[in-house]
Amino acid sequence: MGNRFRNKVVEKRLETAEEQAVGMEEKENDVMMVELENVEGEKQPGKNGRSDKMAKGVAKVLGGDILGDKLVVKQIPLLLLCMFFLLLLVSNRYKVESLSREKMAVLERINDLREDRIQMQKQYQKSVKISQIAEELSESGVGITSGPPYEVER
Repeated sequence: MGNRFRNKVVEKRLETAEEQAVGMEEKENDVMMVELENVEGEKQPGKNGRSDKMAKGVAKVLGGDILGDKLVVKQIPLLLLCMFFLLLLVSNRYKVESLSREKMAVLERINDLREDRIQMQKQYQKSVKISQIAEELSESGVGITSGPPYEVER
């Protein structure tokens, strides 16, 4: 029994030593990564923290990770409302454009009808003139009377 107990104690000490060694290796790796980042930062003086944040943000958007954020998930109804208003705006634009074309066609038709009316008025005024009536009557054989009209007896 003594050997077993001693073996267990030795095994536990070995496990704790291995865990400590793994922990120390992780710490050393972290320290090396920090040192490597510092060295890279010194090599590239143009880069700063803001550009790194921007690069991470762009990667987050392009990767689709931003869609899983709580802030974005909360704002989905607002985004849907904005998209609805955008579609409404575009459709109204097309509707207004078609109505504008129809209005221009109606205005053009109105102008054509006005021109026709003016020409008809000119023809009517010309045909109503007394001299024009006299010419037409003389051609038909009836002349203009010089006196007032009178009733013809039978």
